[in-house]
Amino acid sequence: MLFMDIMTWDPKDNEEIEKRYMSWEYPEGYNMISEWSDVSSCRVFIVYELDNEEAYARAAFPWRDIAKLETIPIMDTKKAVEIGDKIKAEMGFSLPV
Repeated sequence: MLFMDIMTWDPKDNEEIEKRYMSWEYPEGYNMISEWSDVSSCRVFIVYELDNEEAYARAAFPWRDIAKLETIPIMDTKKAVEIGDKIKAEMGFSLPV
C-alpha cells in the first residue's frame, strides 16, 4: 500500500534538518517513490510503499525530536472509485464519496 508523509518543521531548525537530510538513507523495507520540497515553507512531501511496520518506525523515529510527520494512506483515484463501487454493491447501499 502507498503512503504519503507531510513532514514539517520550525524554520529555526532548518539547518539541522538539512544536515540530517544530507546523510539520510531510507531504511530497508521503506521504498521511497518520490519526494518533493515545498520551496515556500519548511515542508516536504514523501510518497512511499512499506514492506512492514518496522520500516516505518525506523524512518520516522529519528525525526521525531525535530519534525512533525503526518502520514496519509493514498491510492490511485480510479482504483479508489472502483473499490468504492465494489463495496457499495456488496453492502447494498450508497456510501458517501
